[in-house]
Amino acid sequence: MLTRFAPSPTGYLHVGNIRTALICWMYTRNQNGKFLLRFDDTDLERSDIKYVDNIIEDLKWIGINWNSSFKQSERFERYNEVFLQLMKEGHIYACYETREELDTKRKLQLKQGLPPVYDKGALLLTEQEKIRYEQEGRKPHFRFKLDRNKTVKWNDEVKGEINIATIHISDPVVKREDGIYTYMLPSVIDDIDFNVTHVVRGEDHVTNTAVQIQMIQALKAKIPIFAHLPLLHFDDSKISKRKGGLDIKSIREDEIESMALTSYLAKLGTSDPIEAYIDMQSLIDSFDIKKFSSASLQFSLSEIYKLNSKVLQQMPFEMVQDRLSQIGSEFWYFIRSNIEKFSEVAKWWKICKFGIEPVVLNKEFIKIALSTLPQGDCNENTLSEWVKNIRQTIDIKAKDLFMQLRLALTGTETGPELAKLLIFIGRESIIARLEESQRIIQKV
Repeated sequence: MLTRFAPSPTGYLHVGNIRTALICWMYTRNQNGKFLLRFDDTDLERSDIKYVDNIIEDLKWIGINWNSSFKQSERFERYNEVFLQLMKEGHIYACYETREELDTKRKLQLKQGLPPVYDKGALLLTEQEKIRYEQEGRKPHFRFKLDRNKTVKWNDEVKGEINIATIHISDPVVKREDGIYTYMLPSVIDDIDFNVTHVVRGEDHVTNTAVQIQMIQALKAKIPIFAHLPLLHFDDSKISKRKGGLDIKSIREDEIESMALTSYLAKLGTSDPIEAYIDMQSLIDSFDIKKFSSASLQFSLSEIYKLNSKVLQQMPFEMVQDRLSQIGSEFWYFIRSNIEKFSEVAKWWKICKFGIEPVVLNKEFIKIALSTLPQGDCNENTLSEWVKNIRQTIDIKAKDLFMQLRLALTGTETGPELAKLLIFIGRESIIARLEESQRIIQKV
């Protein structure tokens, strides 16, 4: 089995792209197959090496590896060879209409209540007419001639049986006036040459698939198995690179763990529950293309945030050790259940070990807190003993007492369990913080 992911390096990957890549990759890994990374960069003017690098970085970040990769720009000689072969056999023909002329034809068809399908007018041109057009300075574009008498059928692994009547499809342009190949033909040639067995992509490619099946048949090659996934929707609009969809670069900058995004995208649209995973192999083992529904999908970033904290809560110290610098396993296992983003670990470590901005509190409360702090090193019982001592001295509600202590010792109103925080802050630092608050109060 061989699947492929074929991004165009004209922009950053968005969640729709990465979902397709992830499903292609998990599918083939589940079957002990291979994964091909192909860069569709035939449009050299719009393609940029910085996007190639970014795509590679994003794929590695999410945990996807590949067995081989190439750029379409390295294969123009091969595309030209097949192009000339198809032209010689009558499958490709030259067209000389300008964009304005084609637009006029489309408008006229729509006005007449007809579908805006190319009329194959170029097939009626004589050699003299073609020569005259070229003498006028017109450069031809080239179309693949579809067999309008056939209905293209295939059994889609997600959508079931699909039937496309090509009479309703325009003969696709395979080469533009400037000599640049469009997506259609190079993709077919690559799939054939590299023996791609399964093509998994978005449902917006269903019509393209019908066209490409006829191209594959013209080249007398084996037709791969197709699976068309429903498109993701975000804020009621289709996620699209061109419409400024949610790109992976932004998600990474927002400190989403790769396994949080993977856990969500791998199960979205399936019959399985969406849960937090920290192990990619578990997702691969449970993968089944048949579980994916063809129903429309709503992408929810808030769900990924929820999964992010759950992923962090499950991560053993060994998985994060390289990211923690001097922070040990004891602090990690304490703090991981109290954070939503990984950077919060360093924030709380700093609060515990490097002090805080002093908070001005009630003078009498600070004095009593200092005098009633239990002796000896802090342990899990220190807070309960301290609270008991304070409440024996002054009349204060438990809620207010905890709030005052938390503010005095951490500078925040919320956070991890205070009883355990005291252990990491330490008795000496607790006293220093309370005394600093006392000094500030006396200056006020």
